[in-house]
Amino acid sequence: MFNKLRTRIILIMLSGTIFSIILVSLITNLTLFNKFNNYLTIEQKNRVKEVIEIIEHFYSMDNSWDEKNLNELENTKVLDSFDITIKNNKGRIVFIHNSKTDVNMHTDMMKKMGMMDKMHNNMMSRMHNSMKDNKNYESSIHNLEVNGEIIGSVKIGYYGPFNVNKRDIIFTNDIKRSIIIGAIISSLVAILLGTYFSKIISSPIVNITKVSNNLRNGNLDARIKQNNNINELKELSDSINHLAISLKKQKDLRKRLTSDISHELRTPLTVLQNQIEALVDGVFPTTKKRLSIINSEVNRLINLIGQLKYLTAIENHKNYLDKEKFNISELIEEVIDGFKYQFKNKSINLNYHIKKDIYINDDKNKIRQVLLNIISNAYKFSFTEGTVNITLNEDIKNIIIKIKDNGIGIDKKDLPFVFERLYRAEKSRNRKTGGVGIGLTITKEIIDKHKGSISVESQKDKGTIFTIKLPKNT
Repeated sequence: MFNKLRTRIILIMLSGTIFSIILVSLITNLTLFNKFNNYLTIEQKNRVKEVIEIIEHFYSMDNSWDEKNLNELENTKVLDSFDITIKNNKGRIVFIHNSKTDVNMHTDMMKKMGMMDKMHNNMMSRMHNSMKDNKNYESSIHNLEVNGEIIGSVKIGYYGPFNVNKRDIIFTNDIKRSIIIGAIISSLVAILLGTYFSKIISSPIVNITKVSNNLRNGNLDARIKQNNNINELKELSDSINHLAISLKKQKDLRKRLTSDISHELRTPLTVLQNQIEALVDGVFPTTKKRLSIINSEVNRLINLIGQLKYLTAIENHKNYLDKEKFNISELIEEVIDGFKYQFKNKSINLNYHIKKDIYINDDKNKIRQVLLNIISNAYKFSFTEGTVNITLNEDIKNIIIKIKDNGIGIDKKDLPFVFERLYRAEKSRNRKTGGVGIGLTITKEIIDKHKGSISVESQKDKGTIFTIKLPKNT
């Protein structure tokens, strides 16, 4: 249960809330209630001072310790919480008043204030300890003075050090009640928010996990539905969906690759088997023509294996670039000169515009191979009386080579796969044109190793444009 994300989020939020409540309680105890204690201390001093002023007032009425005035003093409510003993200036006791608040009453007050509650043990410990101890009795003697003349003294005693009234009790109870209510509400809000946010976060993760498991089990059609606005989870969902699409494409390509390799190998092997069986059975005589057919098919197999091996070496970084500075303008013209005779025999117009003296620091032989592959394809897939245009230009960062033909073109659905191994479109790249479907794959690998790019644009029966970009600073 505690290993679930939802449970952990709720517990984290609840723990944070409880910690905040405890922190607030401690701060309240250290600040508000300390100030409250100081307030009570000052209030007590003010009450003692008030008692002294009242006694001096009653004396000043007749400038004597009149019995009538002393009786009125007895009924003054301010004196209820104090033990009062008044002596005249000769040291004779003229007035005694006993406090109407005893220890038990103080203890009851403390219980009403909730001082027995653990949360508030520290809030007013001084008050609670003083009230529960009968020996904690405070008294002080003060001189009485009227018109600058000492008229006697008063001994004021009380259970203390604090004398708490009803308003003080209500004040502390309200604070305690507010903290408890706040704690309960905060805990409920934390649980609700934890549940809500955990659902927002955990639901997409559960969905992602479910789709990932489906992909692991071979269901490459599984997709994550986008139903959340959290950027990180949305990016994760997009990545999983992209991975699923890529895996499905790779699976389809592997199937096609296996089928194409089988077909590429089966055809020459079948021809070899038929020719050799015919020779062994005496159906055909052993002539130079028959042996030439066998040799041709063997060479075809060797060529296929050699190209596959070369491609694997490039992909595994075993075929390193041998870079040198050379004039790529001259290289393209050399390659074009090598094709002129073939283009002329097929009545294909070969036009080219090559910017002079463009130098580049790359592997000259591999760039030559790229040019041979692309121009060879343009030748093979062009109609008689067709046209092939070759251009070389440059911009600030790249040199740009374009090879355009108006031949049979490539179907739109086949364009994403033209650089895959052994890929052949049904019509645009059939066996009548020759080749084994690896040339463009090798071309792309070479361009990628040079940190360049190659792209293709094509329309069915309208032609194809290959664009090669090679960075200057490599």
